[in-house]
Amino acid sequence: MHFRVFSLKDFFVIANMNSEKDFEETWKETSKGQNTIDDITDKRIWDGINHKIKKKKSGRKLYWIAAVLVPLFALMLIFKPSEDSKRNLEAKYVFETFGVKKNFKLPDGSWVELEPNSKLTLSEKFGEKNREVMFAGQGRFNVAKDKTKPFRINAGEFFVQVLGTQFFLDQRSEEKKVELFEGKVKVEHADKITYLLPKEIWRTDEKNGDFHFYTPEKQKDFTFTNINYSEAIKQLEETYDIKIVYPAEFKNKKVSGAFTGNLNEVVSVISFPFSLKAEKINEKEIILK
Repeated sequence: MHFRVFSLKDFFVIANMNSEKDFEETWKETSKGQNTIDDITDKRIWDGINHKIKKKKSGRKLYWIAAVLVPLFALMLIFKPSEDSKRNLEAKYVFETFGVKKNFKLPDGSWVELEPNSKLTLSEKFGEKNREVMFAGQGRFNVAKDKTKPFRINAGEFFVQVLGTQFFLDQRSEEKKVELFEGKVKVEHADKITYLLPKEIWRTDEKNGDFHFYTPEKQKDFTFTNINYSEAIKQLEETYDIKIVYPAEFKNKKVSGAFTGNLNEVVSVISFPFSLKAEKINEKEIILK
């Protein structure tokens, strides 16, 4: 005869086995017999208990897996990107400089030379239906020609659109600027449109607003009809966005005639009667003496 003494812990284990009838009856009889049972009965009871414990552990494991996976699937459903969000998450080409300027070739064959700390961003589908880009900083563009797909630059406060051309774009400075070297450019700013031809510049700032002028090399026609020398100089300053310093005694001298040429040529012609010669101080100023 085999003897087994049941502890309080054993009681709770058996009690948790859903109070199955055969275990309950065996327990009662064992209690009457001073907690002793034969080997066969003992084995049957503990085999049943072990089976139940394994089943219970398996159930707990399944419950744990469900507890983890169900919320995970729910999160996947909640955060599954919609078609619109997928389009917004399209891969982009980003061209960026830090300490030095660099040249980059774009997918359409265009070239851009970015000054330090500048950035050009275009979508993965750039060139399929349009050539729209985002730009911040300073850079020189050499845009490949494509009449069906204008190259359009979003420069924050203004837009620049071209078909194929070379130009310099300054989006960073207080004076925003577009300087055209070749082709034709359209600049959109504050509901105003300005068209530029080669050697022409568009500029804007908070103080003076939009301003369209020319590089000193640009040839222009000027007609002066018996006007003061000071007035002729003022027209040249406004046309080329430059400061011209001259002796005050010539301010009221008269100037007449039709002239064609760049800044230096026109200044030389109208100043010749007064024996004044131009001397360049810097890119923004010349002096006559």
